[in-house]
Amino acid sequence: MSRENAVNLAALAGAWRLERFVYRWPDGRELAPLGEARGQLLYLLDGDGEPARMAVQVAACRRPPFDPASEASLAAHFQSGFAYTGGWALEGDAVHHDVEIASLPFWEGTRLTRQVALEGGRLQLTTEEPSPQLPEGGYMTILEWTRDAL
Repeated sequence: MSRENAVNLAALAGAWRLERFVYRWPDGRELAPLGEARGQLLYLLDGDGEPARMAVQVAACRRPPFDPASEASLAAHFQSGFAYTGGWALEGDAVHHDVEIASLPFWEGTRLTRQVALEGGRLQLTTEEPSPQLPEGGYMTILEWTRDAL
């Protein structure tokens, strides 16, 4: 996906449906950390057309049956997705997520920055920041989205 298309607030605003979530290493190897996943991303503007709120939720499509009495089951479900919400800002080809509430508490109060590529109804967000699933890093996280209707 090309980064040459100018990204603007109006083009980014709205609802997006997750199509693909992978980690990619420099040698081209990829890993889908949640297996097949589903998700939704929302970028909302205020009445003046400025960034207001954003929210994202990503979850594995296949999760084991939930047993609230089992710590292993609780841990497996906690590791099978993530969600957060807060403010957002767009600077050039980078979008900043100012996290206020998150399923991963250590994200709260942080700024998560993603590189943006927008082409037609497809959005790609990438980062080289390590993920909680693989904290050693060395890969790029890629989330690909398509425009969704609310």
